[in-house]
Formats: sequence, structure tokens, C-alpha cells
Amino acid sequence: MTMPRPNPYLSGAFSLVEVVLAIGIFSFALLAVVGLLPVGLKSVKNANEEAAAANVVARISNALRQASSTDGINYENRFAQTSFGYAVGGAATNFGWTNLNMDAYTTSGIDSPRLVARLEILQPPTASAPGEAVITVAWPAVANPQWDTSTRQWSRAEGSVTSAIQFIPKP
Repeated sequence: MTMPRPNPYLSGAFSLVEVVLAIGIFSFALLAVVGLLPVGLKSVKNANEEAAAANVVARISNALRQASSTDGINYENRFAQTSFGYAVGGAATNFGWTNLNMDAYTTSGIDSPRLVARLEILQPPTASAPGEAVITVAWPAVANPQWDTSTRQWSRAEGSVTSAIQFIPKP
């Protein structure tokens, strides 16, 4: 019995056209993935900034709630090397911090500033009611974000975190 001879025109290899098409499709997909890298990196950076800003809001909130007094009227505390305070039954007050790093400390030297924070004590506590405040943090600090007290919004900020809180002076 004789074996049939294989047809030389029917081989198992890929043709040049098939190889070029496969490389073209692979290149197109690779370019699409590479094109998404800047978007993904910006999302990661924004998530890190937002997490750091939420941390700063929590720290300012805790510092406000931990303010102490020697006379039971005037309360003071420090945050990021800056003193702030309020008076029970007193007037509304505002405090700001610039050049905060991701750990909520004022930057100096080679550590780059990332965040700007603001504390607005809208209504200091009274003998019968808790105080009300707004804490807000914006980024990036290098853009010099500006807080508008009338609209309670940042301008020139890439992002921000804002929280309203109530607080009672600690005895």
C-alpha cells in the first residue's frame, strides 16, 4: 500500500498575511492598554490623596474634640504645629493649615506639600447645645486652593474632602 503524497500547497504553517494580521491586532490591543495607564495612575494618585485628606479630617476632628480649657470657657488645642481654639458661647472662628503632607504634618525641606486644610467653627458650643463645625481638606497644595466661605467650596483644587461635625467641650 502506498501513502498518498502530501500536497505541497497545503501546509500547517501560518501565511505571511495571517502573521501580519495577528501582530496588528496584538499591537492595537497593547496600545489600548498602554493608553489606559495614565488614567489608572491618576486614579490611584487621586485615591491616595482622598485617603490622606480623610485622615486629616479625622485628625482635625479629634483635635477639636480633645481641646482643653483651664477656665471652662476658652478651649484650645494644636494641630500641625498651629494652635486653634474657641470660646463656649463665643463667636464663629476659622483656622487654616497649608502645606500639609500625607501624614497631616506641616512640611518643610524636601518633603513636598500635598494638602490644604480648613476648620470653620460655625457655632461654638453653648451650655445647652453642641458646637457645629465644618472641616475641609483640598489638594494639591501647590495649586494654592482657595476656600470660599459663602459657597463652602474650593476653587483651584483637584479634589477635596469635607465633613460637618458636632462637638461638645470635654469637661
